[in-house]
Amino acid sequence: MNLQQLEYALTLEKLGSFTSAAKSLSMTQPALSLQIKNLENEIGISLFDRSRSRIEPTEQGLKFLLKAGEIVMAGKQLKEYALTLGSQFSGELKLGIIPTLSPYLVPLFLDPLLGQYPELSLEIHELLTEEILQKIRLGDLDGGIVSTPLARQGITVTPLFYESFYMYQNKEDGRSDKTLKVSNLDLKNLWLLEEGNCFRDQVSDICSLKDENTGTQISYHCSSIDSLIRMVDHQGGMTILPELTTLSLDSHQEQNLVLLEEKVREVGFITRKLTGKEHLFEVLNDKIKSSVPAPMRDKSGREVVDPGILESWK
Repeated sequence: MNLQQLEYALTLEKLGSFTSAAKSLSMTQPALSLQIKNLENEIGISLFDRSRSRIEPTEQGLKFLLKAGEIVMAGKQLKEYALTLGSQFSGELKLGIIPTLSPYLVPLFLDPLLGQYPELSLEIHELLTEEILQKIRLGDLDGGIVSTPLARQGITVTPLFYESFYMYQNKEDGRSDKTLKVSNLDLKNLWLLEEGNCFRDQVSDICSLKDENTGTQISYHCSSIDSLIRMVDHQGGMTILPELTTLSLDSHQEQNLVLLEEKVREVGFITRKLTGKEHLFEVLNDKIKSSVPAPMRDKSGREVVDPGILESWK
């Protein structure tokens, strides 16, 4: 067994096809098949189920590939570490950020970070949490900024800040309260994000929603908080916003906000263990924390809402 064989197996897992993997690795399909078979014979288990149109890891194979990914990543750390010896804060960071954070958080930390560290290069992808986790595991991303807490094998979590929840209402059918307990929230005409977004799951949690019918005549499926705000402005009703979103509202829209007490959303940075880029993560996280309003760095004894991320790899 060697690192090259492990990389072959990880590429096959990622692409799901011997033909695609062989092309990506610049080798023939028979040669790749032989390498994978030799690896399976040596370890005594079948890594892949070849009976499907897309090749998928077996249950034992997935466990092996998780560990293989850690080993291959550890080998790459040596190169990453060597690059940092000459210039401590140069290199590239590939990050994933969930859609309910990206348009509001990235503009806050981007210029301060790159202004202080001009040799640092950032590649940012707006993705759902599960996509970010999968790409981190496969090595396509270095880290991600998501709603935490979460538990996932091989993943480390660093809490960054905490967002309050706000009800955003149409002033014509809204209430005059500036703060409101969640238990007193009227759920009629509540606009929600599309299924699969962890912020929707959090809203469902804090509002104790039992089903998808919240009283609206229109079934509106979207993944953009800005779209929900516009729907409230033009169609009435209300939606729930995380705190960073409210910083981009105009003075007229700010009058439509009602703070929901008691609960907060935790935002954290996630990455694989021992990537070799920990020094870059540290400066990134420091810039993110310093870019948000100071009160958001402390949850102040409030309950953190569970983002509903499963604890095992899919």
